[in-house]
Amino acid sequence: MTNSGKRVAWVTGGGSGIGEAGAEALAADGWTVVVSGRRKDALDAVVAKITRSGGKAEAIALDVSKSDDVTKVADQILKHHGRIDLLVNSAGINVPKRSWADMELEGWNRLVEINLNGVLYCMCCRRCGRNRTAASSTSHPGPAVMCRKCRARPTPPPSMRCWR
Repeated sequence: MTNSGKRVAWVTGGGSGIGEAGAEALAADGWTVVVSGRRKDALDAVVAKITRSGGKAEAIALDVSKSDDVTKVADQILKHHGRIDLLVNSAGINVPKRSWADMELEGWNRLVEINLNGVLYCMCCRRCGRNRTAASSTSHPGPAVMCRKCRARPTPPPSMRCWR
């Protein structure tokens, strides 16, 4: 790997749940982790936890449903770190009324904006494409990691490998 072995991971939805756990695991494996999400206080808590454990992390607040904001954050990461090697799409929401009889259009639209469009905006961010960016979606059973440039499947850290 270039850049003195430095590996940079961008984890969306990194303030809680699967994103937080993934960020911690990546940092424990030596990755520099950038966590993004809507709640800056939660992101800061994750960064503090990672740095207390000796890892490298930073937080950047982001609503992935806003394409222009995704591009700005990607630019910020590239400016500071020079690369993005791994993208973990973990940002997501659920709707409180999930049955078809109770579903409200507003909740459905917000779910689509974040869970679907947010993944698209991050995966298709042209700023990321300049580097050998890999992508992973936590909604897939097991890690689905692939380099966008050469279609190679890099080996994820042991903590992110499928246990099946």
